[in-house]
Amino acid sequence: MAADDVADTQGFRLEVLGEARLRSGSTLMPLERRTAGVLAWLALEGPHPKYRLAGLLWAESSETTARNNMRQLLRRLRLACGAELVQGTDVLSLCERVVTDASELQAHVLAGRHTQALELDGVLLGTLEYEDCSEFQAWLEGARERLDKLRRRAAGLESEARERRGDLSGALALSERLIAMDPYSEEAWRRLIRLHYVSGDRMAALNAFERCRRLLREELDTTPLPETVALAREIERGPSAAKPSPSAKPKLPLSVLRPPVLVGREREWALMEVAWEAGQTIFLGGEPGVGKTRLAHDFAASRGTHFLLEARPGELNVPYASHVRLVRQLLARVPDPKLEPWVRRELARLLPDLAGPEGPPPPMTDEADRSRFVEANCELVYQLCANVDALVADDLQFMDSATAEFAVLMLSRRQTPGPGGRHPRFIDTFRSDELSPQAEAAIQQLVTTGLAVVIELEPLPADAVGALLNSLDLPGAERLAGDVTRHTGGNPLFITETLKHLLETGGLERGWPEHVPPSGRGQQLIQQRLERLSPAALQVARLAALARTNFGLELASEVLEMPALSLATHVAELEGAQIFRGERFTHDLLFEVVRQGVPRSLEALLHRRLAVALELRKAAPAVVAQHWLEGNEPRRAAPFLVAAANSEASALRHMEAAVLYHRAAALLDETGNAEEAARVRARARRIPSA
Repeated sequence: MAADDVADTQGFRLEVLGEARLRSGSTLMPLERRTAGVLAWLALEGPHPKYRLAGLLWAESSETTARNNMRQLLRRLRLACGAELVQGTDVLSLCERVVTDASELQAHVLAGRHTQALELDGVLLGTLEYEDCSEFQAWLEGARERLDKLRRRAAGLESEARERRGDLSGALALSERLIAMDPYSEEAWRRLIRLHYVSGDRMAALNAFERCRRLLREELDTTPLPETVALAREIERGPSAAKPSPSAKPKLPLSVLRPPVLVGREREWALMEVAWEAGQTIFLGGEPGVGKTRLAHDFAASRGTHFLLEARPGELNVPYASHVRLVRQLLARVPDPKLEPWVRRELARLLPDLAGPEGPPPPMTDEADRSRFVEANCELVYQLCANVDALVADDLQFMDSATAEFAVLMLSRRQTPGPGGRHPRFIDTFRSDELSPQAEAAIQQLVTTGLAVVIELEPLPADAVGALLNSLDLPGAERLAGDVTRHTGGNPLFITETLKHLLETGGLERGWPEHVPPSGRGQQLIQQRLERLSPAALQVARLAALARTNFGLELASEVLEMPALSLATHVAELEGAQIFRGERFTHDLLFEVVRQGVPRSLEALLHRRLAVALELRKAAPAVVAQHWLEGNEPRRAAPFLVAAANSEASALRHMEAAVLYHRAAALLDETGNAEEAARVRARARRIPSA
């Protein structure tokens, strides 16, 4: 590597995770053993006396020889790089222009950027060993272990974060990775077992326990800890009901969180089997809490490998939000897909990190560009799902229209074999009364052409409610079948909410109480649970309801001006009350009840604070605009509506762009800015077919 090629560069990247080398622009310089050792030490340990470090790396040489060798090493490095990368006379340190992957790994973990940390893979200094330098070798082994601990920490925390976000497949993948890093950690095994069960795969949970038991027996000649065995037995046979303690809330058994048996859906299951054999897409509709998601998951699991896509509240007006999250989840399973260059280039429009050396593609200019973009995204999903039997799309009423376009195209191609010889089948759920007219029309068109079937789920009849209660292994529950049916109307969600209430109040032991708060679609019961929260925890829940998919602990800490440790305590309270699962509401009814209960004056204030915080985070303009609107600040919303319209226009989504331009113009008129409103309307008129 010539010095002149590097001297003009602005910075250097020291790569010590894996093969040791120095990068400057597109130039790579492999590092010999002792040079790599010096740079790795300074990167991880900081400034160090020059000749103390020389003594570590030339342990068998005399002090004079070690000093001379260090001077020569630094001189060769300087000449090779054309720059001073190591500074200091008596005490050495890396220059500021040098960044290193090992230091970045540490910084990412400490800052909570766990995904970025896990991307930095590789053993410190790769296969280099220093047996002739025993003290340095001991340091290297310790440093490798410290970095491994950081990776394990990042994997564990990111798995928890993905579970909180509802990304159970991502959480499972990271749990498996954590076990690969530390196969003897029973805490990691228990997490994997529990995640499999909560995901609806009881057999996978029991298989994971067996893997753990066999490993411990064969490698360590020991048996799993009692808590690991207890978890497996609870999943295998069903939990035993514990007597509530007067000093603490009883722990809700797994059977209540997820009933072990699907009951009362024989008719729907038979219809799904007919549709599956006919190759039709299956749409499951019904009211919130009626059991659409559970039925979809169980049926998909019975047909082979399946994958879950969840549309979430707040995504309806954010183009491609649902699609991008699906692709990210699939890429976590297949992290390095072999993509055609044109496909990768088009995908970079939504996923900039997939751009190749030539950078992101230019803006789309015509329908041919748009068709190529759509085709590339469909090809990616086909390729990543080549070995997947079914895709379950949950809560279609929240899906943005851009993602829906991809979905309709893929559903219409069911007769064409995919890259793996087949396309995955789709099983989709939606709330019957909350679909947009466009979504209803698209589903009806698929049904009319014979490509899909819609199955409406009704509440459970009385005998099915009794079978459900009997399956929970809660002493006394089966005697309450009639009362529970009358009180809940057979809605499975309301049933489990009622049982949670009875468990918390001791109602199961005493029998059906004289008075149970009326549910009114569960609202009163949920409200009663919310009232038991501390004021601060309720405030966090209210913010989460208003922030929707943008909610996160860092955002909450900023908007509520709440210290991170206090916030973590309040989130833990919400999790303990089954209001939250991580950073998300346990179910949609909780979200609705909390949102409706936010006082008007507080609602406007929180929306304004959210708008400011999300603007700084470069959130989607449509999201920021909506918060300003709901914060009673239409003047501040208008520029973001224009920005959102510009984005839609650049993607050739003409109708959506025109609607946003006209909304912005109307706001500008209302706030007395008629001249600017006219300019915005002029933009709308220039849109083709607007």
